[in-house]
Amino acid sequence: MTARSREAAFERSQIIRALLVHPLLHRRGRHIRTLDLARRHQAELRRWFDHHLGWRLHVERDRLRLFKIPEAPGWRDIEAPTARQSALYCLLLAVLEDCGRQTVISELAEKLAAVTATHTALRRFDATVHRERFDLVAMVRLLCRHGVLTPTGEAGTAREQEKEYVAGSGDALYDVDHRTASLMLAAPVAPAQAGGPDELLNTLGAGQGRTADEMTRQALMRRLVDEPVVYLDDIPGEQRDYFLAHADELLAALRLGLDTRVEVRAEGAAIIDEELTDLEFPKTSAPSFAALVLADRLCSEVVSRSPRRTFVPHPRLLELTAEVAADLLKVITSINGHPIDAIRVKEAALPILIQLGLAEHVSGGIRIRPGLARYRAQPGLGARKGAENLMLFGAHDLPSSPILPSEDDSDDTL
Repeated sequence: MTARSREAAFERSQIIRALLVHPLLHRRGRHIRTLDLARRHQAELRRWFDHHLGWRLHVERDRLRLFKIPEAPGWRDIEAPTARQSALYCLLLAVLEDCGRQTVISELAEKLAAVTATHTALRRFDATVHRERFDLVAMVRLLCRHGVLTPTGEAGTAREQEKEYVAGSGDALYDVDHRTASLMLAAPVAPAQAGGPDELLNTLGAGQGRTADEMTRQALMRRLVDEPVVYLDDIPGEQRDYFLAHADELLAALRLGLDTRVEVRAEGAAIIDEELTDLEFPKTSAPSFAALVLADRLCSEVVSRSPRRTFVPHPRLLELTAEVAADLLKVITSINGHPIDAIRVKEAALPILIQLGLAEHVSGGIRIRPGLARYRAQPGLGARKGAENLMLFGAHDLPSSPILPSEDDSDDTL
């Protein structure tokens, strides 16, 4: 490989990485060079996304849009919009088609009320309800982050005007980017042709012309780039069999295409790359710090029990979060503005561990997943904090077996 080909491969990997984290990029600020490079490499990039992930890449002079289709739609960010907010977001995109170059929140509210009153299957939007105004502004701000709307004045002024609207008075003016709005919806089935929300993500139609093996490979690759940890026990049998038979090929494509590191253990696989994610953990917030301390407690809980069990019942979990609360009180005084206690630690920390695939809710308590071992505190060194060489499943610093047994070998009974 020549120096130029190596440089070109590196440039493509940087664009791929950027698009996996931010599927819509504008020619603004730090993305100017990314768009210039993407136009230069657009043929290779389109082939890479289509071949490995089955996703379509749209390239314009001022925009890049990767139409990502999740393989496991149930996987949801704990900070994601609510179902109502998501519905309002889609309705806003629809009503923006009838707006001019500029609009105000009150105009959007009126159009939402009119369209939801016309279609009886839609829940009616009522601007006289505080929660409705709150959800509307939340989605307007999300549209601003996506580049569909831009406040005409200073950002601080617009924020104040939005708060005033939620309170019952005030308004805010925005420029409308209709071209970006037209690129926002990513679904293999057009809404007008879908019988319900579930059909919007039906990828069977998008896979026309592909073999069964190609569709299985792309489904696996989508999981690997989208989910924090992919456990083999969690995926369909045909995908598990394909992974076991073609792991080297799949992982080589990820390592070369993304210029990243992929770790594999008997339980599953994950990309280990702190930049290639929108799930930042650990970070400096009090909930994340609490989650890190709770992760260590849960790992110790498994190691200390004989035989080892990955199930933690609710009463014992509350005892552990009480211990974590006592530790936290030595260094911080509140979590999300509330006094620290066992319940507050559980409410703040546990969703983070679940979001990252490190624990899961089961009847009567939680089950610890193998990936949690990455955050086990090392004796005398304190909790691990994202060092580059950390092993996901924690087997590298133990003489023989991993810290957490395989799910098949664990005793999950009370």
